[in-house]
Amino acid sequence: MEQTTRRFFVFLTLIVLLLAAIFFTGDYRSRYTFAEDLLLIGLSPVQGFFSQLGWRIYRFTQAVRDHNALVEENKALREELAARDNLRYQLMELQKENYRLRQMLNFKERVSYELLPAQVIARDPSQWFETITINRGYADGVERNMAVVTSEGLVGNVTKLARNSAQVLLLTDSRRAVSAMVQRTREPGAVGIVEGYPEAKGSLRMVNIPPEARLQVGDTVISAGIGGIFPKGLIIGHIVETGSDQYGLLQQAIIRPAVDFNRLEEVFVVLQLPYEE
Repeated sequence: MEQTTRRFFVFLTLIVLLLAAIFFTGDYRSRYTFAEDLLLIGLSPVQGFFSQLGWRIYRFTQAVRDHNALVEENKALREELAARDNLRYQLMELQKENYRLRQMLNFKERVSYELLPAQVIARDPSQWFETITINRGYADGVERNMAVVTSEGLVGNVTKLARNSAQVLLLTDSRRAVSAMVQRTREPGAVGIVEGYPEAKGSLRMVNIPPEARLQVGDTVISAGIGGIFPKGLIIGHIVETGSDQYGLLQQAIIRPAVDFNRLEEVFVVLQLPYEE
C-alpha cells in the first residue's frame, strides 16, 4: 500500500514538473517536444472532463440563482397586483358611496320637510322581525314613529330609541301598514293599505283597494300621507301583480319595493313634516 502511494506521488510529481517545464519553456519554442505532445494528449480528456464539470456546476448555480430571483419577482408582482386590486375596490366603493350621497343630497334639496341623515349600523338577524338600527337617537332629536326614507322611497318608521341609536321597523315587516295610492290615477277614495307580505319574501301587498280602482302592472304606488307619520308622495314600490282579495269584494296588488332593503347603508329620518301634511 505504501509502495503504491509512493509511486502515485512520484508520478504526480513528474507530471507537475513536466507541466512546469512546458509552461516556462513554451514561450521560447514554436512547437512542443514529442514527450510534451504525448503528455498533453493524455491530459486532454482530463482537462475536458473538468472543464465540462465546471461549466455544468456554473450553469446549475446560475439556474438556482435565476429561480430564486424569479420566485422573488413573482412574489413582488403578486403583492403589487393585490395592492392594485385593493385600491381598485376601494375606488369603486368610494364611487358608489359618492353616488349614494349625491342622490341623498339631491333628494334633501327637493323635499319640503326636515331630514336628518343617518347610517345603518346593525340588522336584526331574526326571521320574524324586519328591523335595522341607525346611528341616531333621541340626543339627535329622533322620536318614536318618525318616518325613515331614502332617495329611492319609503323605508319604515322608528319604533325604539336610545341616546345615540334607534330601531327602525321596515315596510316589509307584517306589523307595518301604510296608507297608499296609485300615482298614475290618484283617484279620490282609491286609497289602500300597504303591508308586509310574508308569503313572498321582500315583497309588499296593497289591500283594501276599491273594486272600481284601475290598477295596472307597473303602476307606481306612493304614500297617501294619511295618519301623520309618513310624508305624502313618497314612492313605495311598483305593482307586479293584481287580483281580488280572498272574499272577491275588493282588489289587492303585490308590490315590488322601490327600496332594496338588503342594501340599506344611509337613510334619512323625517324630523318634521310641513304643516299641510
